[in-house]
Amino acid sequence: MKRLAIPRAKKRLGQNFLIDDYVVAQIIQLIKPQHTDHIIEIGPGTGALTDLLVRTKAEITAIEVDRDLARNLLEHYANIATFKLHNSDIMNFDLGSLREQSTEWKIIGNLPYNIATPLIMNLVTHGSLWSEMIFMLQKEVALRLTAKAGARSYGRLSIMAQRQAHISYKFEVNAASFSPQPKVQSAVIRFQPIDDKKNPEIDVYFEKIVRLAFATRRKTLANSLKSLIPTDVIKHAEIDPKSRAENLTIAEYERLALKTLEVLGH
Repeated sequence: MKRLAIPRAKKRLGQNFLIDDYVVAQIIQLIKPQHTDHIIEIGPGTGALTDLLVRTKAEITAIEVDRDLARNLLEHYANIATFKLHNSDIMNFDLGSLREQSTEWKIIGNLPYNIATPLIMNLVTHGSLWSEMIFMLQKEVALRLTAKAGARSYGRLSIMAQRQAHISYKFEVNAASFSPQPKVQSAVIRFQPIDDKKNPEIDVYFEKIVRLAFATRRKTLANSLKSLIPTDVIKHAEIDPKSRAENLTIAEYERLALKTLEVLGH
């Protein structure tokens, strides 16, 4: 099947079209599409990934905001019964509606840099919707999403995302793999569901504690959290009040949130 032509990119949509066949093959190898799979592709663009996905006979649901690209894709795959397309903004798309079509989806996409973070934070909260997600996004964001406690990139985003999913850094992608070339490097990361059951009662305090701790990350926990909890609570959670935000693991933040709940109540 002849590939769609690369159009002029629309800056307002943050478009950078993937043109590197080797990178395409690496991404497809990661997601390993099978004919029994249901796959959501976010921002198919000119079909660089789509072409290989449809060949597997998997059910493909593409979500493309650009009207011109959506029209071209519909024409291009008009004879592919397993291909469906929504000309819609993924940020406003009702992800819950997809549950009616399938219990679990694999989700794949080359995400525009300007929406990657809020989109991912929305998707990870829909853990019952997907079985795996493979995304290409800005390298800086990928490093933050996968960073561990103590790392320079470790922060609020790392914690809130990793509490919802296992996230692994796979490989980097050079700017020359896109048209037009972005001014930043890219990377591919994988998300897999977490089986552990979370205690929803601590969610509010967990979010507050993480937000306060990283709002003044150079301060000790005793200082950054003093508006919410006294130092004794930090000690009772078996955490050093002199520690700083980036030194605590997710498990330690959960323990601190639980102690805060016990002291302050619901």
